[in-house]
Amino acid sequence: MSDNGINNKVDALIVGAGIAGATLAANLAKMGKNIVVVEKDLNERDVIIGELLQPGGVQKLQEMGFTSFVDNIDAQPVYGYDIIYEERDYLISYPNKNGEPCGYGFRNGAFLQNIRKYILAQPNIRVIEGTVTQLIEEEKAITGVTYNCRKMGIEENIYAHLTVVTDGPLSNFREKLSKPEKKVNGYFLGLLLKNCELPFANHGHLVMGDHPPMVIYPVTSNAWRVLIDFKGEKPPRLGKDFKKFLLEEFEDAIPLIARSAFYEAVEQGKFKTFPNHRLPASPIKKSGAVLLGDALNMRHPLTGGGMTAAFNDVLRLSDNLDKVADFGNSRQIGGAVKKFYETRHLGTQTTNILADGLYGVVYNPDLRKAFFEYVSRGDKYAEETCSILAGLNKDKKLLLNHFIAMARYGTQLKVSSEKSGVVVTESLTMVKDAVGIITPLLLSEKPDRGNKLMLEALNRII
Repeated sequence: MSDNGINNKVDALIVGAGIAGATLAANLAKMGKNIVVVEKDLNERDVIIGELLQPGGVQKLQEMGFTSFVDNIDAQPVYGYDIIYEERDYLISYPNKNGEPCGYGFRNGAFLQNIRKYILAQPNIRVIEGTVTQLIEEEKAITGVTYNCRKMGIEENIYAHLTVVTDGPLSNFREKLSKPEKKVNGYFLGLLLKNCELPFANHGHLVMGDHPPMVIYPVTSNAWRVLIDFKGEKPPRLGKDFKKFLLEEFEDAIPLIARSAFYEAVEQGKFKTFPNHRLPASPIKKSGAVLLGDALNMRHPLTGGGMTAAFNDVLRLSDNLDKVADFGNSRQIGGAVKKFYETRHLGTQTTNILADGLYGVVYNPDLRKAFFEYVSRGDKYAEETCSILAGLNKDKKLLLNHFIAMARYGTQLKVSSEKSGVVVTESLTMVKDAVGIITPLLLSEKPDRGNKLMLEALNRII
C-alpha cells in the first residue's frame, strides 16, 4: 500500500461522481479549489430515477452557471403538470414570473455524463475510477480515503482537508457520518413509452385513482418515462404473469392516446425497478468530513424533487466553503460544515414534506379526491401548490396551510354531497388523516421554533 502524502492534502476529496458529487466538484473547482473525485464506474448509467428536474433545480443550476449541463442531450422543457383523477384532469402550469425557468425531462445518464465531461476537462479536478473501501480516520477526524484503482488494480490512500461522502442512495459510508433511519416505502417500476403523445406535450402527468399512482413525463423528443409505484418493502415480482397484471391493473388509467405505446412497452418487458426511500437527514458532525446528496437525505420521488434538493445542498455547502480562507484550517472547515448542516433544511424541507405528504395523500381515497378538487379550483389553490412542487417557493407555513385547507375542503364537499350522520365522523377522520401524514414529516425536519408552533396548531385542529 502506498499513499499520496499526508502532508500533501488536496482541498476536497469527493466520494462519488453522481449528480451531487460531480456538481459539487464543478462548483468548487470554479472557486479555485484543488479537487479529487473517486467514482467506481464512469460509464453512462441506465437508471429510472433523476430524470425530471423541477424549475427550482434549474434555478440553482443557473445560479452556479451550469445550465449548459442540459445541452445536447435531447432534454425536454417541462411547463407544468396534468393532474389526472379517474375520468377527469386539471392542468397546472409552473409559475413563470420574473423569468423563472421551466423544468426539464431527460435521461439521467446523459445528463450526468454532461456534468462528468465538464469536470474531466478542469485542470484542478482529478477524477479517479476506483472503489473507496474505507474512510481514513485519525484522532477522531476523517483525513482521506483508501480506494482500489480500477485500472491499476492496486490499493491507494489519498488525503484531503475535507472528505465529501456523496455515494448515493445505497451509500456504503452513511452510517459512519450519520444516524440513519432509512425506510423503503415502495418501489418504482419504470417503463418507456416511445413515439406517442400524452394529453399535454411538455408536461408531467400525475395519474391517480383506485390503483397505485403513476407519473409520466418526457425524457427525450420521442420517449416518455412512466413510473408506477408499488407500495411495500419488497419489489414487485416480475414473473410470467406480470405483463398480464400490468395491463389489467393500469391500461384503463393510461391516457387513451398513449395506450398502444403502453401495450408495446409492457410486451417488450424491459422493466426496471428502484426502491423509493425515505431518509431524514441526521448527520454526525465529524471533523474533516461532510455527508451530501442521497447519502444524507432522501424523500419519495413522486414529485421529482431529488435533484432540486441536491442542487440546493451543493450551492449552500459551496457558498459556505467559499468563505474559508485556508482549507488547511480544520476549525474553519468545521465551521463551514456545521453551518451547512444547521441551515440546509431551509432549501430542502418543503421539497421533502411535500414529496412524502403527497405520497400519503394519493393512497388515501378521501384525501386523494380532496387534493384533486382543491387544486381544480385554480387561482392560489393551484398556483401556490405548484410553486412549492416546482421548488421555487420554500415557505413551509404556506405548504402546511394548503395541506390542512385541502383536507378541510374535502370535508366540506363530503358534507354537502352526502347524507348527514356518519359523514360527520368520516369528515373528522379525513382531517385527522391529513394531520397524521404531515406531523411526522414536520418532526423529521430540523425541529426549530416554527415547527413547534405548527405542531401546536395542528393539535388544536384535532
